[in-house]
Amino acid sequence: MQEPVLDPRSRSDLMEELAAHARAYTPEWRYEGAEDDPGSALAELFGEMFYQTVDRMNSVPGKLHTEFLNLTGFQMPDPVPAAGLLQFTAHDTVDAPVPVPQGTQVFTEDEDGENIVYETARGIESTPAQLQDLFYVDPREEMIQRRAPDQPQPFFRPTGGENLQRHSFTLSQNDVLALSGPCVVEVELRQESAFTSAETAARLADPAVGHWTFPAEGGERPFSTVEAEGNRVILTWEGEEGFAPLEDGNYAVRFTGNPGHGRTVLDGVRLRSRPMGTLPLDSVSFGDVPLDLEEGGYCFGRRPADYGLCYFRSDRVFRKRGARALLRLDIVPVVNDLSDQTPHYQFNQRIIDKRDAVAIVPDDVYIAQVAWEYFNGTGWRTLKVSGSRNPFSCKQDVPLEVTFDVPGDLEETEVNAQSGYYIRARVVHVENAYSTTPRWLVPLLKGAVCSWSYTEGLPVERCRAENNGGVVEMEEVSQVGHLAFPALEGLEEHPRAMYFRFDRSPHAMPLSIFFDVAGRAKLEDKLHIQAWTGQRFETVRMVDLTRNLLHPGVMLLYLPRPLPPHTLFGQTGYWLRLSRSSYLEQRGGSTLINGIKLNIVQAVQRERAAAETFSAGAYEADKVLELLERPVLDTRVWVDEVSALAVADAEELSQAMPGRVRLEREDRVLTHCWVLWERVRELALAGPAERCYQLDPYAGIIVFGDGIHGRVPPEGRENIRVDYAYGGGSRGNRPAGTVNRLIGALPRISQVENLTAMSGGTDRFPVEKAEAIGNKRLRHRGRAIGVRDFEEIVSQEFPQVRHVKCFPGRDVEGAYAPGHVSVVVEGRDLDDSRVTDDLCQHIYEELSQRCDCVMTEEGRLHVVGSTVITVSSTVTVEMEDLDQSAVTQQEIARRLEELVNVRWREREIGSQIQIAQVWQTVRDTPNVRLVRSILLEGRYDQAGLPQMVPLEDDGAFPYATVKSGEHFIQVI
Repeated sequence: MQEPVLDPRSRSDLMEELAAHARAYTPEWRYEGAEDDPGSALAELFGEMFYQTVDRMNSVPGKLHTEFLNLTGFQMPDPVPAAGLLQFTAHDTVDAPVPVPQGTQVFTEDEDGENIVYETARGIESTPAQLQDLFYVDPREEMIQRRAPDQPQPFFRPTGGENLQRHSFTLSQNDVLALSGPCVVEVELRQESAFTSAETAARLADPAVGHWTFPAEGGERPFSTVEAEGNRVILTWEGEEGFAPLEDGNYAVRFTGNPGHGRTVLDGVRLRSRPMGTLPLDSVSFGDVPLDLEEGGYCFGRRPADYGLCYFRSDRVFRKRGARALLRLDIVPVVNDLSDQTPHYQFNQRIIDKRDAVAIVPDDVYIAQVAWEYFNGTGWRTLKVSGSRNPFSCKQDVPLEVTFDVPGDLEETEVNAQSGYYIRARVVHVENAYSTTPRWLVPLLKGAVCSWSYTEGLPVERCRAENNGGVVEMEEVSQVGHLAFPALEGLEEHPRAMYFRFDRSPHAMPLSIFFDVAGRAKLEDKLHIQAWTGQRFETVRMVDLTRNLLHPGVMLLYLPRPLPPHTLFGQTGYWLRLSRSSYLEQRGGSTLINGIKLNIVQAVQRERAAAETFSAGAYEADKVLELLERPVLDTRVWVDEVSALAVADAEELSQAMPGRVRLEREDRVLTHCWVLWERVRELALAGPAERCYQLDPYAGIIVFGDGIHGRVPPEGRENIRVDYAYGGGSRGNRPAGTVNRLIGALPRISQVENLTAMSGGTDRFPVEKAEAIGNKRLRHRGRAIGVRDFEEIVSQEFPQVRHVKCFPGRDVEGAYAPGHVSVVVEGRDLDDSRVTDDLCQHIYEELSQRCDCVMTEEGRLHVVGSTVITVSSTVTVEMEDLDQSAVTQQEIARRLEELVNVRWREREIGSQIQIAQVWQTVRDTPNVRLVRSILLEGRYDQAGLPQMVPLEDDGAFPYATVKSGEHFIQVI
C-alpha cells in the first residue's frame, strides 16, 4: 500500500525555508551554513528537530495501518528453521553401532564468522556396515540382476544387465492335513482358466517335473501314488505313518520341483482329504475314567444317571473343521434285572389258587435322551448331529452311526490332563430311573471308529515357496480370492524386490537409509522391508519418510539384534530386502534412485536454551515475559499453580488434563502443581478461564491474559518456567557439504557432513509483503472459500512458499475435474522435492481445517508442488563481429539464464514461461546481427518418467515453474 505523505518537505526544503525566514526577519544576518557561525549552528539544530517532527508526522499513516493490521488479527508467521540431512560416519574399526543422540549439535560459520548451530531432530545409531551389492529380482520374469549401489538405477524394473536366474513349495492347511495312516489328499489348483489349471495339475503330477512329499517323524516321505484329475492332483499314501507338523507347528504337503521346467503361479489352492477306511478313536472316557476299547467299557458307568458324561477324542478327525464327520459306535446292551420275578400268592385266603398269582413285570431303565457337545474355546456348546442321535438307549437295531459337521470354532481342550480334540455325550434323561422293579439296560462300548469327508476343498492357510535360497511365505490367505502364489519361481512373497547385501551386520536402533529419489513415480502398493534373521526374511518395523519412495528421504529400520550371515545368489553377506506388496504393474514411470546412503538423520537449525524461570505478583494482569534468546521456536510454558489450588482440585486437574499437569510431592505433601499452558494466536479471543499465552517469537515476548481474555498466572516465586529452543531464519540456509563440524566430542564417529543443502529457513516478512497480505485477512477471516482465499492463507501462514496458485476445477494432475480444488505451491528450494512434499503436507493440513469439510472428506482438495521444468535452448545467430563471438556466446547464455532464473521465476505459477521474451533477450544482446532460430526444450518428471517436450505455447503447463538448464549458442 502506498501511504499518503502529509508533509512532502524534505530537510533541504526546510533549510531553504529557514534561510528565507532569516532574510525576512533578520536582514542583518544571513544563513550561509558556515561552520564558525553560531547562528548557523542554531539554524541547523532547529531545522533538524523540525525535520524529525515532519518525519514522525509522515509516519502516522503507516503506524495507523500497522494498528489496523493488528486489529484484523494479522500476525507474522513464526520463523522457520533451515533443515537438511546429515551423515554420521562410524569409524571402520568398530563393530557395534555408534549412538548419535537426539539433539547432537553441529555447526558451520556464516559470512561474519558467527557459528550457525544445527541439532539432530531424532536419535539414530550409526552402523559401520557398508552396502556392497544390490540385487533386483523379478520371479515372474525369472530375472535376477546384480547392480552397483552407487550408480543411478531404476528400482523394481530390469536394466540391460546380466540375468543371474539359473526351484519347492509347501501348502499348509492344519485341519485338512492332520492325517495318519492310509489316506488321500486332493490338491485343487486354480489359475486364470480351467484349461491352464488342468495343464498345471498334469504337469505337477509328472514325476519328471518333481515329486510330492509330506513331513513325518523320520523325515520327508513321498506319497505312494500321484495322479491328475482335471485341475486336481490326487496324492495317495498307503503307509501307516502319520503326518508330522513342520517346525512352525503347521501340517503341510510339499512339492519339490526339478530345475528347468518354467514358472508356475497359482491363483488359488484348495485342499481336501479323506481316510482310506476308518480310524479308531484316540481315547474314550466316562467322566475321568478312561475306557479300554479292546476290552470294552461302560460309556456312562454301570448305573447311568443324569448329567453323566462320555468323552470321545480324535485328534485327526474332530479337527477337520468344515468336514462331515462320522462316528460309528459298537455298543452291546448289558441287561441287569434287579427285580423279583417269582409269582406272588395270596396267603390271606383259605384256599390258595395258583391261578391267581401276580407276576411282577420289571421296568426297563435306559438312557432315553443325550445331548452332544463340543468345546469352542470358552465353553461346551451344543453339537448338532444326525443319524443315530442316541446310540446309548440300547433299543436301536440300526447301525449306531452319528454324523455331524465339524464346527468351525471347535478348539483343542484338556480332558483328564490330556489335550486334544473332543466331543462329548451328556445324559439328559434316564427313563424309569426311580422304578422299584428296575431292569437296567446299560450300554457297553466294544469299539468306536470314525472318518470324515469334505464336500469341497478348503483354501490353504499358508503357502511357502523356496527357490534359489530365497523364501516366499504367505500367511492367512484363506480369504484371498486372487492368491497369485509364485510356487516354483519366486524368491519372496512379492514378485519384485531389491536385495541389499552388507559386509557386516547393519543392525541399529534405528538404521537410517537415505534414498536419493529422482522424479516422482507413485507406487500403487506399499513397500515392506525385511531382514534375514537366520531362518527366513522377517518384516522389520519401519518408519518410511520417503512416502513409499515418492521423494528423497530416509527409511528408519529398527533392527535390535545382529543379523546372521546368509548366502543368496552365490554371495554371502548380511541381507535386507525391499519388496513390493503386490504384483501390480507400474502404470507410471520407474522409481529412479540416484544413490543410497547410510546413517542419515535430519538436522534443524536451532539450539535448546536453558530453562528460564520467572515470578508472578499478586494478580499481575497482562504479565509480560522477555526471553533471553530469540527468535523463539518451540516453547513450553509451565506454571506452578499450587498456591491457587487445593490438593483435591490439583488432583482433579491432573486427571482432567493428563500429560499437561505434573504433581510433585515431598513427604506426601503437595509442593508443586506444574500446569502446561497453551499458546494461542490471539488473547482477545480467549476466555477468562483459559490457561494460555501469546508469543511474539521474533521479540521473544510472552504475554499472559488479564483475567478477561486469558487466565492470570497465580502469585508465586519462580512459579513460571519456560522451556524453549531458538534459531531459524534464512541465515541457516547453507549448501551441501558445508556443515561438517561437531560441537563437543562424539566418540567413534570419524566424519559428519550435510548430505543435502540446509534449506527452508525464513525470516520475518518484509514490511512490504506484510502490508500486501495483512489486510487480506479482514476479507477471508481465516476461511478458504474463494480462489484468492486459498492463495492468501498459504502466503500468510507459510513464508517458505515463493509462489502459490489455486486452480479450481482441476485435479492433482491438472485435468478438468468439477468440484476439485488444486493448490500448487513453489517452495524456495526447487531442487529438494523432499522439502517441497513436506511443505505440501503441512499446507494441506492447514487448509483442510479452513475450507469446506465435505471437499476434504471427499478428497477433492489437493496441494501439490509445482512441475519444475528445466528450460534449455539451442540458439543460432549471426554476429556482426566474428572476433567477439566467444564473448557474445557467453553473454547470450548469461542473459538467458538470468531471464529464466530471475525474471521468469518472479512470475506466477503457470505464467512463468514467456517465449517471446527469449527472442527479445537474444536480439538485444550486443554484437547479434540476426537471430536465425531458437529451439526451446523443457525437461520435467511425469510420474517418474523423464519427459522432454518443445516449448511452443506459453500456457501449455498450468502447474509449471522453471529453472535454467543448458543453453547452446551456435554461430553461423
